[in-house]
Amino acid sequence: MNAFKLEPVDILIKINEGEDPYSIVKRWVLGNPYEHALMYLGNVGIVVSRRQHKIIRFPMLFESNGQGVVIQSLSNRYGQKVVVLRLKTEHDRRRIPNVLLQAIELASPGHYYDYLCVVKYAIPRLICEKLGLPMPLAWHRNEFQICSEALWEVFYRARIKLLPSDIVPLPGDFVTDSPLLEEAGRVVLSEEIV
Repeated sequence: MNAFKLEPVDILIKINEGEDPYSIVKRWVLGNPYEHALMYLGNVGIVVSRRQHKIIRFPMLFESNGQGVVIQSLSNRYGQKVVVLRLKTEHDRRRIPNVLLQAIELASPGHYYDYLCVVKYAIPRLICEKLGLPMPLAWHRNEFQICSEALWEVFYRARIKLLPSDIVPLPGDFVTDSPLLEEAGRVVLSEEIV
């Protein structure tokens, strides 16, 4: 039996291990195998009967995908391999309740997936990094967000600056560049780790 358990506000970075041409090219372009960023919220209670005060708890995730910034069931990601990152210091861990509140607020209607950010900031950043050139554009935050940008925004609103704010964050940046996070493990998402 696996003793590893996810904790609220763990950052989950999906690992791309595919051997198809698309996966291989994506790893080469990104410079690493990290392709999607999510955050584990913990067991979120859903009221099913107000009269009997009945609440059912489900393990939930925060993420930005083609549906926008959303909260969804962890079971939608079962079977995917991820790097689990945790806040290093007790000082930052004390802010976990605020991080959770910020995630719920950001997932409210009006925050959409930012396809334009991919074209305007992410692709130019990757090209400049491959060519060894400085990034010509400064990243501007808005209500539209890619997966890693949404995670950065949640922690920023909770007053935890995981990464520098001058370039759009990519999923691999959390693994390689954040001084506030440490790797807690590499796991396959399943019912056993919640």
